[in-house]
Amino acid sequence: MVSSLADYIKRPVTIQGREVLLVPDLVGPVPISEQHQYVESCPATNTCPAIHVRESDIEEMRERYPDYPVFGMWHLLIKSGLVSFKRTLQIIPITQEDGYYIHCDLGRAEYSGIYEAGFFAADAGFSLDEALLVEADIEQLVLPEQEAKLAAELRFERQLVTRKGWSYLVISMVVVIAIAFGVNLILGKIYDRAHQQLASKSAMLSDLQSGLDKLRTTRLTEVPNDQETLERLAVLWKEYPNIETTGKQSIDSKSITLTYRSEEGFKPLSDLNWITSQYDPKGIVTIKMKTRGG
Repeated sequence: MVSSLADYIKRPVTIQGREVLLVPDLVGPVPISEQHQYVESCPATNTCPAIHVRESDIEEMRERYPDYPVFGMWHLLIKSGLVSFKRTLQIIPITQEDGYYIHCDLGRAEYSGIYEAGFFAADAGFSLDEALLVEADIEQLVLPEQEAKLAAELRFERQLVTRKGWSYLVISMVVVIAIAFGVNLILGKIYDRAHQQLASKSAMLSDLQSGLDKLRTTRLTEVPNDQETLERLAVLWKEYPNIETTGKQSIDSKSITLTYRSEEGFKPLSDLNWITSQYDPKGIVTIKMKTRGG
């Protein structure tokens, strides 16, 4: 059933399953002398200027119906798509000669107000004969996302948003600092490990360099050649198979002393001028062989 929206003003009505209250609101600029009485309920858009509600209406409805959200009438109708921005004058009658109106121009809402006895104070050229009656079935109404609130409540919400923003910023900074600290700690450990490895390798390099310098100062000026000494030993071992050395000796010395046991005494070789021998009556022959240095 289609009813005048004026019947829903300042009384509980069920819209989209919610019990709500509708109050008159003002589309467009608020008179300077009354600006302190109004609070913005909807910001301006490309098709509609800001919409305001009188704070005293909100307070009155909350006193009478504490648990009911409050919405502005024109805000609700514009949200529901029931206001035509192509029609210059649209009305919601209260009586046959009185009611609410909204003026649109060039596809955009301009302002709203009330008319009394068929007279429009904002523009004397307006006439009820050319006005379009705004009619709406309750099922056609769509609630705005935001209900009307007092100025103090809006300030508190803005402060809350600001505080949350600062909280998020502080949390983000703490997280960034914590991550930076962790990264710095890890990099510090990596640096310390690398520094220790570098120090160890530097010490090793220093030791190697020191050893190399020492080798350079103590290196042999002549490469040893023990071939002659080894050949002489080979001859003796061939001639005297049971020959053996005595004590600790070195081929770098001038001679090497060897012994072997013989019951027949020493059998000298005529061409071995690099050995001398001595026979012990106990059957031991001692041979002294000259080395390359002998």
